[in-house]
Amino acid sequence: MKSAILYLRVSSAEQIKGYGPDRQKNLGREYAVRMGWAIECEIADEGRSAFHGANRMEGAALHDFELEARNGLHRGKVLIVENIDRLSRQGAKAAAQLIWALNEHGVDVATYHDGYIYKAGNNGDMMELFSVIIKAQLAHEESATKSRRTRASWDKRHADIANGSKETMAGRAPAWLTIRDGEYRAASGRAEILNEIYDLYINGIGIYKIVQTLNARREPPWPIRKKDGAGGWYMAYVHRLLTNRAVLGEYITLEGQCLAADYFPQVITAEKFARAQAVRGKKAKTGGRYFNRASNLLSGIVFCQECQGTACYEHKGSNSFTTYKGKDGRLRHYRRKTYERLRCDNFRRKHGCDNASLLDYRVVERTILDELLPRLVNRPAVDGALLSLREGVAERVRLKDADQKRLDNIIDAIGDGGVKALIERAATLEAALDEHTKNIDDLRAQLAIEEAKPSTFDDTALIEGLRNELDSPDEEVRSVTRGRVNMTLRRLLHRIEITPCDTFIVWPDKDTWWRFDENGVLLDGEQIWHASSKPLNAA
Repeated sequence: MKSAILYLRVSSAEQIKGYGPDRQKNLGREYAVRMGWAIECEIADEGRSAFHGANRMEGAALHDFELEARNGLHRGKVLIVENIDRLSRQGAKAAAQLIWALNEHGVDVATYHDGYIYKAGNNGDMMELFSVIIKAQLAHEESATKSRRTRASWDKRHADIANGSKETMAGRAPAWLTIRDGEYRAASGRAEILNEIYDLYINGIGIYKIVQTLNARREPPWPIRKKDGAGGWYMAYVHRLLTNRAVLGEYITLEGQCLAADYFPQVITAEKFARAQAVRGKKAKTGGRYFNRASNLLSGIVFCQECQGTACYEHKGSNSFTTYKGKDGRLRHYRRKTYERLRCDNFRRKHGCDNASLLDYRVVERTILDELLPRLVNRPAVDGALLSLREGVAERVRLKDADQKRLDNIIDAIGDGGVKALIERAATLEAALDEHTKNIDDLRAQLAIEEAKPSTFDDTALIEGLRNELDSPDEEVRSVTRGRVNMTLRRLLHRIEITPCDTFIVWPDKDTWWRFDENGVLLDGEQIWHASSKPLNAA
């Protein structure tokens, strides 16, 4: 009985949902039974286009099969496919070369759609050659026609959306929206979950922990990788939710053009989105294991004074034991001493820094929480009116940006068909606009971050309210609380520096500093501080 491999391919998510693989699988199995072949295995490429050759690129099942065939692993077998266009839609030459290459390595290719077998060895004839060329070219022309029609259809949709049409559907709705009566609307409960994700992230809870939280409470996943939805939430998807400007209502093309600022219903405020991006910028500077990040309240704000590199946090000896045999021959087990330390990471890695200072992390943490936080309250609490103004400013800035981008696109389109002088003038203006836009964007990003920050009073009150949970015996409570406090401390403190003299300097801002010894005793400092602050007394 001849051994066979069944190949399945669908090019889009819609085909996958339409059970295209199941149809191909059932028909392929029936064909193998009729031919008296035993199916050795089934290989599949889901969501890979044959028109662009994605199913033959590295990582695809067909790519791996070709390599195996080239190494003689499938000699004497038959590859079963629905028809030639499942293998390739890149034209007659590409399809013919693929089939003939498989034949040369001893593999027959059978298409059950028309019952034709392209045999290995010298069993082929001239009609087989014509058959491959004609079928492959027809498949390529069909795909090319579909591609042109699809591109024209999307160009028309994009033009309508840019002109303010709300009736034009952009296709599949974002996961937190649904389409009812020809309109996009927030799906039941999903806007609340999306806001919860943003709130958790802004409060210092990392993406990994957010995913764990959603999966632990069995929140039905939006990204369904399997038909039964068993895939759960995963980090890459939550990251996309935190960076997708469609939550603001904007329609962004794959090329990055903003066609409309209010196309979708807005489910996340501009102020909240800006704060999330500010948190992303801060988190990008840190790394390490999640356990260390959750334990270290000072992650991302401690640096070496000598090389300006980041400080590493070491937590050693936790839950570890040492064993030795006594004179009486009995084994004794002792818990090792647990210690947490801060030191220059470049020195630790012997990477061009001589700062060998090693500080007790708990001393630095206690100094920050007990000595400095009470003196950082130098601004009044933020009231609801100010928060509303912040949100309004951020929203209008966003709308202005979106309109400017739309205007730029229109100018570009006019310039492409204008006279030479107009084109040159447009090019000069575009260069100037690009420079202005870059400068404005940089300033606006800084403004959005500052405007989105809670007041110092709010931040210190938050930390005081969480003090009892920082060392909670419940690991879940402890890690979440420490993540929130870490993000708050990043707003309150400019930086902490480890000096070569076993001391550390705390900079609440760029103009104020205090130096402490390794035991947390104040040595000296420079105060340019709010009048209501109580001065620190040197030891």
